[in-house]
Amino acid sequence: MKNIPNILSAFRIALVGLFVYLFSREHYTYALLVFVSAFLTDILDGYLARHYNWVTDLGKLLDPIADKLLVLSALVCILIRKSGEPFFLVLFILVLVKESLMMAGAVLMLKNRDIAYADWYGKSATGLFAAGIVLTLLDFAIVGIRLEAWCIAILSVAVALSYLALIHYAKSQLLSSRTKDDDETDNSEDNMEK
Repeated sequence: MKNIPNILSAFRIALVGLFVYLFSREHYTYALLVFVSAFLTDILDGYLARHYNWVTDLGKLLDPIADKLLVLSALVCILIRKSGEPFFLVLFILVLVKESLMMAGAVLMLKNRDIAYADWYGKSATGLFAAGIVLTLLDFAIVGIRLEAWCIAILSVAVALSYLALIHYAKSQLLSSRTKDDDETDNSEDNMEK
């Protein structure tokens, strides 16, 4: 039972491929349904992990990887579809830079045998990205609907919040991990001197 959230995260990763396939075939309504289903598995696995205390180290890795793959793949698809619009290129570059910094931090933490975990700042940014992507997919799927201004506004707020999450992550997890490592080094040196 403890692995149900991990199975849901793995299923979400599998849905990324289906989403990209459907989007590339311009089946925007089906792509939207797959994206929403994938996002709902994120909510469900998070609820199960917290409510039943089914939190595992694997889950701490799988869940954010699944989130990032889902959001980045959707943004790449949207960028390709809206290649003439500079906002989506700038948005993608900002997200890519932020995710690269997050990955670098996660690697540093893994060297100290710590595992980074998603907090509410990051989850809120992911939720806003999902809302912006859903609106963008609706804009593609329903002819005549004009949601682009809303999409741009929500995605802009999502990017800003994701950078706040990056700063919070660096302060609360990365720096505390390095401080803990320094303390352990100091303690081991003290023990050697004794």
